[in-house]
Amino acid sequence: MLLCLLIMIGWQYLQQKTRPPAPPDQQPQGPAAPKTPTPSTAAPMVTDEPQQKEIITQPGADWQVRMVAPGEDIVLGDRNQPAGYKSQITINASMAAVERVLLSEYKYKVNDEQTGYPLLESCLDENNRPLGSFQLGRLKLKNRIEVFDLSRGCWQLTRNKQTDATGEQTVAFTAVIEDGQKQPVLQIVKTYRYGQENGGYDLDFDVHLVNMTRRFLELESLEFWGPMGLMREGPRTDRRDVVAGYQVAEGEIDIKRVNLRTLEKDPQKAPIEKPKVGAIKWFGISNKYFAAVVRPYTPNGNQMVDYISDNQVRGRALSIKPGKTGQKLRSTLTVLSRLVREDPIKPSDRAEFNFKIFLGPISTKIFRQHYAGLHYEALLAGRSCAICTFQWLTALVLKLMDGIYAGVRNYGVAIIILVLLMRLLLHPITKKSQMNMMRMQKLQPQMEELRKKYGNNKQELSKRTMELYKEQGMAGNFLLGCLPMILQLPIWVALFTAVDGNVEIRHHGLFPASWHWLTDLAAPDRLIPFSWFGVEEPIEIPLLSGFMGGIDAFNLLPILLTVAMFLQTKFTTQPQMAQANPQVAQQQKMMMYMMPAMMLIFFYAAPSGLNLYIMASTFGGLIEQKFIRKHIKAEQEKAAEVKVAATGKVSDRLGPKKKKPKPQKKFFS
Repeated sequence: MLLCLLIMIGWQYLQQKTRPPAPPDQQPQGPAAPKTPTPSTAAPMVTDEPQQKEIITQPGADWQVRMVAPGEDIVLGDRNQPAGYKSQITINASMAAVERVLLSEYKYKVNDEQTGYPLLESCLDENNRPLGSFQLGRLKLKNRIEVFDLSRGCWQLTRNKQTDATGEQTVAFTAVIEDGQKQPVLQIVKTYRYGQENGGYDLDFDVHLVNMTRRFLELESLEFWGPMGLMREGPRTDRRDVVAGYQVAEGEIDIKRVNLRTLEKDPQKAPIEKPKVGAIKWFGISNKYFAAVVRPYTPNGNQMVDYISDNQVRGRALSIKPGKTGQKLRSTLTVLSRLVREDPIKPSDRAEFNFKIFLGPISTKIFRQHYAGLHYEALLAGRSCAICTFQWLTALVLKLMDGIYAGVRNYGVAIIILVLLMRLLLHPITKKSQMNMMRMQKLQPQMEELRKKYGNNKQELSKRTMELYKEQGMAGNFLLGCLPMILQLPIWVALFTAVDGNVEIRHHGLFPASWHWLTDLAAPDRLIPFSWFGVEEPIEIPLLSGFMGGIDAFNLLPILLTVAMFLQTKFTTQPQMAQANPQVAQQQKMMMYMMPAMMLIFFYAAPSGLNLYIMASTFGGLIEQKFIRKHIKAEQEKAAEVKVAATGKVSDRLGPKKKKPKPQKKFFS
């Protein structure tokens, strides 16, 4: 035993003499590991997990990755054929990774001349080296001292793009790890398949590790970069998240997410919090409208896999690689995981890792049609205000809008028609509310007398006030004035939920794109974008950004909405009450200015579809209120004339009322 210990120490000493460890400040990080074999003192894996203290090496020459000349990029799909392929996928041959994904049916901006939404883009690591989606990083085998970098420069195209009869296109790349005699010991094969499966939104991606030796090989870990390069959608909030869905029970998904801003401010949040029970079902990245989701699976049909290390993924904040157009660096995010395998790889056998990658819009219709049971609809979780409205009300509003849109083919006109329908439904309540307000105004002189008489006795004042209301038949009508607004608030929130983040309404406006205003009802109206003046990022206003969000344009519609609210507040004030009570006058004046200002703050960066609804409803309410008051006043005048006329007719018919003779006074009994 002592002799064996001395031999081991001597062997370790010789290994350190022949390959001294790199200084800590020069050690590479991330997937940018050295392309030559490194000893056990190399930089840790990007998952930041501790390595083994003792490494038992196999005898023989060192292993290394075979480097090859880079080939030309491969393109799968065609964005110019939206009826065929849903995406155009560019694969970088040097990295064997996806460099860009363009969705065929969508545009990044409403005024883009060509279709093609940049769902995924190439990024840069901390060493400013390019990264691609679904790129492999460093590979580590058990009982081997080397760490193999598979990020770039080692991939050779072994199966050029082929298209079968169904339109499915396939391409494969191979990297080779060889021993000191240049003999292959391990092959890593990456295969991409893209076709019409699941409506054309899925990209199949497989990784095979083929054992070329006569020994068993054991995989310790293989870094796997997920989708990356997602763009920001909407200035109000940055909704780019790293998401992970865990199946905690049969038919139940627990979704975990971390926002990009959280990753930028607190890198410790990078490991996605996982539930105590449950296995990972899928993971990926999403923004307001689109998602790229990786779903590992096994060929035998078992949906649950065990080759994601620790059943956990990590989020990373990156920068999008500048393109040929010269755009500036923009922050984005990605997701990183480690692939593991418990069973050793037999000689001439292989280990398989299979993935299906969803690349498309966050659409309930698509998820129900093609992905039933996978619970992708959980990507929409947390986007509705359950306190202020109901899911059924949101679904009802959306169905009404879709039904109206099917007839008029314009979502802006559909929203205005929806306003008319809601106004018709609420008209009886609105009319009764106006009648109650006018009657309240007439009671102000009597109310003021009661205040003067019983002002020091609140209990008696309340009692006398209730008696006055009962005499006038107004008991229990105190909330009628606010009832129309209270009933509309859930509809506003339901409409906000139906419009905001709805990819079906995205880039649908009241006017065509050439008008540059109200062209996207799911976003602010953006009459004058700040990008015209060189301002690319949304402006954050201290103290107000929490309510308004970022501002990236001058929006006219919220200002028109503020004017409408001001006119409504001014028109509905009660001048008689204000004249009778100075305190009420001060409150009314404050409300006249405060309410419209609050509406401007809350709705400045809101979807223009919601602002259009509220503004149309407010102006419609003003017109309705004017006609209701005019009608009530006319009825009151008519009733007064009828009363006077009826009194005159009775007097003419019966003549003047005769006075009864007074009895004679008796002075003497």
